[in-house]
Amino acid sequence: MDINICITGAAGDGVKEAGELCAKLFSELGYYAFVYQEYQSRIRGGHNASIVRVSDKPVHSHRKYYDLLVCLEDYVYRIHEPYVRGDIIYDTKFSCEKGGIGIPMTEIVKEANEPMIFRNAASLGAIAAYYSIDFGVLEDVFVRTFGEKAKDDVVISKAAYDHFLEHHQAKMSVERVGERREVVAGSKAIAEGLIAAGLEYYYAYPMTPASPILHYIIKKRRDIIAYQPESEIAAVNMAIGSAFAGKRSATGTSGGGFALMSESIGMAGMAEVPLLIIEAQRVGPSTGMATYHAQDDLNFVLYPSHGEFPLVVASPYTIEDAYKLSAELMNLAWKYQTPAILLTDKHLVESLQTAELHGAEIEETEIVRSSDGVMKRYELTESGVSRYAVPPAIAKFNSNEHTEYGITTDSAEVRKAMHDKRVRKEKLILEDVRGKGYVEYFKGKEAVVTWGSTFGALYEVVEELGYRLIVIRYLRPLVLPELEKAKVVECNRTGQLAGLLESRGVRVERVLKWDGRPFTPEELREVLG
Repeated sequence: MDINICITGAAGDGVKEAGELCAKLFSELGYYAFVYQEYQSRIRGGHNASIVRVSDKPVHSHRKYYDLLVCLEDYVYRIHEPYVRGDIIYDTKFSCEKGGIGIPMTEIVKEANEPMIFRNAASLGAIAAYYSIDFGVLEDVFVRTFGEKAKDDVVISKAAYDHFLEHHQAKMSVERVGERREVVAGSKAIAEGLIAAGLEYYYAYPMTPASPILHYIIKKRRDIIAYQPESEIAAVNMAIGSAFAGKRSATGTSGGGFALMSESIGMAGMAEVPLLIIEAQRVGPSTGMATYHAQDDLNFVLYPSHGEFPLVVASPYTIEDAYKLSAELMNLAWKYQTPAILLTDKHLVESLQTAELHGAEIEETEIVRSSDGVMKRYELTESGVSRYAVPPAIAKFNSNEHTEYGITTDSAEVRKAMHDKRVRKEKLILEDVRGKGYVEYFKGKEAVVTWGSTFGALYEVVEELGYRLIVIRYLRPLVLPELEKAKVVECNRTGQLAGLLESRGVRVERVLKWDGRPFTPEELREVLG
């Protein structure tokens, strides 16, 4: 079984929640699910869509064409009509131009004396009936999600469910195929990965699509301090301040907010303070298309600040990998006392998927907490890594060039020695990540290389088209397999990963998309086939 359902309406119709609940409905029966969220930067009105793909095999992306369109507004129908390959379920408050299955969702909600946002519950009742799923399964999903507050959703969805079966035939019968699977958002995976690696403080100024990470930590983990300061500059400096005190911390933002953090990243590099930043890409430059997908920030993130200093940049390619890589980068930042950046994207952070989170853990590092007098915080060592000291130990941190004791200096000899010490860490970092710098799938005639969430759609078509798939995880330091040529698939206009490969002597062919939407398997089959 492989079905693709689009639920669409206006902002304020509860479309995003309906998509998540729809995925849970099928995952309750043991199916795999993937949910792609598309929405405009509006609180009310406009156009929202949640595309839910369900299969009895693992899925990592949505499909372009719909087997079922559930439509809550007439004008959004016209946006999605070209992609419909199956049936349409619509609210009878309007007439559907091409016909379909009308359900009086608005009337049902009015009779229940509830606000119109409850039409999403009615739409789920209709979906359950369309696929002949026992209503008790949907009721369990509501109760598991909302607890005692689920009562009104259950009443409204049951009314829509009964209306459907009284007036229409179910399309197909979806049976249980296994035990319930968890549906996980990318934002949750990142947050839980940070927590598994010992996160104690998280600072962020709201910016789509990174905001859900902040929201998740605030709602779910009261033992972790999550704080929204007045700006991204304050957020990154608070994260540095917490690390100075020996507390594992992180901050998250998107491109515009990351630009504001630039100077502080250099400060952390010079002062050798562990700093982890989550950079969730969206369409730029400037505000761009704030709620749409892109992989535009790679070149910027690889060189985010002035001067030379060790930096780790890595990008997760699945929701499970987002969990592991968040923890890996937190551990690397502390192990080497240097900034690290998790470069992800809107499509990964805001999508949901059936997933199991495992494989992340904290790697403890030695922290000096007492000293006899001022210690050599920046002691010259063969590895370049000095002992990390926090109060009440007496250690001086300094963003000017400094001596081993942290005292400002402009000595030519000291400058050269300290700069060499910091850069020596890059060799260790490279050796540390060499075995996990990329992953490979399939054996094929030619290599296709990608990064980030673009993996999802590629994975589905690469094997059938006879390619070898290489997914880059660590972008700085960059670790590549032996390659002479490759097709590089990414979501930006110039081919930023392709440029990196060219700098290593690889002959590349660019396969690019930059319209704010991720690739679908159908699109890739057409351009790679």
